[in-house]
Amino acid sequence: MWENVTYTKAQAKFKYQQIEAEPQNCSPRLVKPPFDKLREIMINEANTFLKNEMKKINSYAFDLHMGLILYRVLKEEYLFNERLAAQDEIWRFLSLEVFPDLVFERSGMNDLRFYKGTRRIWLRSIWWYIHLSWQGSEELTFATLKDNTSDEIMQLIDRSGSGGYRVELTRELMRQYKLYASSNIPKLFRRVLKLNTARLNMIEPSLVEGGIKAYVTNLYDYFLNDVNKIRETSSVYANITKN
Repeated sequence: MWENVTYTKAQAKFKYQQIEAEPQNCSPRLVKPPFDKLREIMINEANTFLKNEMKKINSYAFDLHMGLILYRVLKEEYLFNERLAAQDEIWRFLSLEVFPDLVFERSGMNDLRFYKGTRRIWLRSIWWYIHLSWQGSEELTFATLKDNTSDEIMQLIDRSGSGGYRVELTRELMRQYKLYASSNIPKLFRRVLKLNTARLNMIEPSLVEGGIKAYVTNLYDYFLNDVNKIRETSSVYANITKN
């Protein structure tokens, strides 16, 4: 099935230009099996989500919901895996031939989100976000991610590193972020990822005493300790001036 998907960047550009000419009518006339079933499931899920007038398509909540559905259906029904997820042509095909209307409704006429941006292709970004954050079940993953924002998606998928994504590490990073996100440290996740990128040049997380979990805890502690020191200093200063 997937081996028959060939969709070059030139083909994608041509299709995108067709959609650009009449974006409001870009729903595909015919999606051939087996991708017709995938489209049906995803479109139904999108419509169900948006029945609640408080929920918007241009939102992180929509990305998270659709990412979880896409991840589950591709895995269970289409034998999808990391090797396939790394192929740009698959995401270009899905974006432009199976879900052009959905991508347009979510992102407008943005070529980066359809085919041109590699990691920024919308469908690709939400699949990898879920994969890199997976906590063992859909329910636990949702609970871990529900309070995040679109910035966390971009920060996570944009920092693959020279050796590619380290899935066990990113999942632990996200698990602990859930614990520390309320610490009120500005852009904590972004700071931790930058520190992680620097340290990976010198440290192998799995070889740290305590393993990957201890390594990640140390990353967060680096910033949390600084905040605690500032708070302690402020408290001491406040007591001195009060007296």
